Amino acid sequence: MQKVRIVSLERDKPKVVAALHMLGAIDLRKSKLEISDDRSDSRSGELSDYLIKVTGALQMLSPQQIKTEKHMSVDHIIKEVSKAKVLNEIYSLANERKLIEDDQKAIDYAQHIANALHGVRMDFARTKSDYLSYRAFESDSRSAKQVASAISRSKSEGVELNISKSGKNQELILLVADKKASVDDLLKGIKLNELDLSAKYLEGSPIEVLKTLSSRRKTNDRRLSVIAARLADISKSSYSRLSNLREMLEIELSRSEVSGGFKRTDNTFVVEGWVQKERVEELKERISNVTHKKAYIEELEGDELAPTVTKRPKFLQPFDYMVSFYSVQRSDEIDPTWIFILLFPIFYGLMVTDVGYGFASLLLATYITKKTDPDGLMYNAAKIWQLNSFAAMFFGFLSNQYFGFQLGYSTPFSFDWLKNTPEIIAISVLFGVLQVVIGLVIGIINSYNHGHKKMAYARFASILVVLLGTVAVSGAFFGAFNPTITDISAAIAVVSLILTIVFSGSEATEVTNLITHPLSYARLMGFGLGSVIIAFLIDMAFTPHMSSGIIVFTLYLIIFIALHFLNMVLSIFEGIVQGIRLNFVEFFSKFYIGNGVKFKPFSYRRIYTKE
Repeated sequence: MQKVRIVSLERDKPKVVAALHMLGAIDLRKSKLEISDDRSDSRSGELSDYLIKVTGALQMLSPQQIKTEKHMSVDHIIKEVSKAKVLNEIYSLANERKLIEDDQKAIDYAQHIANALHGVRMDFARTKSDYLSYRAFESDSRSAKQVASAISRSKSEGVELNISKSGKNQELILLVADKKASVDDLLKGIKLNELDLSAKYLEGSPIEVLKTLSSRRKTNDRRLSVIAARLADISKSSYSRLSNLREMLEIELSRSEVSGGFKRTDNTFVVEGWVQKERVEELKERISNVTHKKAYIEELEGDELAPTVTKRPKFLQPFDYMVSFYSVQRSDEIDPTWIFILLFPIFYGLMVTDVGYGFASLLLATYITKKTDPDGLMYNAAKIWQLNSFAAMFFGFLSNQYFGFQLGYSTPFSFDWLKNTPEIIAISVLFGVLQVVIGLVIGIINSYNHGHKKMAYARFASILVVLLGTVAVSGAFFGAFNPTITDISAAIAVVSLILTIVFSGSEATEVTNLITHPLSYARLMGFGLGSVIIAFLIDMAFTPHMSSGIIVFTLYLIIFIALHFLNMVLSIFEGIVQGIRLNFVEFFSKFYIGNGVKFKPFSYRRIYTKE
């Protein structure tokens, strides 16, 4: 990465900003020069208002095919949007539609009340009295009895109650009382649905109200149809144009706001930012062309940390997202993501280790990717999960596991979880030793590059502790090596441990991790074996057989599927959580600094328009 400074004439600012935006090569940074801050374009507010207006209008239209248009000047864009009468028409139609829809809700409510009181001889106009309170409620039979009992016990004068059947297990309660009577106190605690007799459109008898509502609903429906037809016509004629204008507004708004991070003098402005070294000459040529060689471009030197650039195939980019979710790597440290990409699926596959579970998790992960935001955590986790599912199927094939069942085949690399448990736990721990050592090697390189030579020596000594300690333990407890090699390895490991403590300084307390972290990888065996044993027990106890009869067969089939689903979910959860933990805690802790800044060039991806 190379930091550059561009000094150009104030009059050329729009052309320089547009050129930088189109080039998409510079990650802008505010200059530390002791001169005045620049200000955003005065048209930013106007562009923002128009963008909101156009975006809102498009949301009210139905999507159509969009024709590509050439990007216009900012003045031309503003002029086009300001004179677009169709925008006002869209908002007017949308507001009218909203009013009609609200009116339809009022009609629905009034119709519900009129239907409930259809068999009652009454005039809604008479319920609006200064002296009497008219109330109507819907309730079940039990609540209706509670109301009758409450009114009876109160012996209140001036209260008239009428309860009638209005449907299956539903009662209609009509209550007329003097306004001075405390009816609400009597009904307190009883489950009732009150009908608002003062609601809109309740005038006349229930039958008259229903006729009026029917007529008004038809009028509203006709108007809604007219509005929908007009919006459809506008969509066909204007959707493409408005979509192009929205994209142009977004681009121009981005350009107008960016100058707020510049510096300025009376006649010039200053831009600084990071550029990938291979694009510096391209940047210089572009700026020189648009300013007619009247801009000064300087390559800056210093010890400022450059932003981090990652280049990976699209299908592997979710791994970058996951690492950056933990912490963005610094540009001056070794990228650990490739090791994460390689080993995480292996860890997951060993812990899930079933072809059936792997295939089911692939389907579930694919479904999640279809339903979630591509920029969100769930989507990126599901994309990683998809890749890991193939690893689960691969190890399931090697271990001959198909929802706990085994098929009659073997390969040169086949293994049995129940018969080869010692070998599997040994391989798991060796995985830990390998990854911890790789982490320490990367830590040596990072520490040395950052000038921390003592820490580099400490990590080198740590490698000897891990490797020779493994040899010593394997020889002493499992007879893997002869006594001479075992004793020499143990002695060197102890000396290396002391050196690690001496050179580590304040980080000496972490030395115990050299023992616990490699052993932590034994969880690969533990969770994988647990999943296999549970699947085996489910198959042994609940595999359905037709000879048991259709009822027993169906019951066992439901239990069989449910238990395997739960075991699969547990295996998947542990595979993801523990796989991430082994990488981020046991591995990254040996070298990873993080807290870097991701490279974000000033750019815009066009969809509809062209320069």
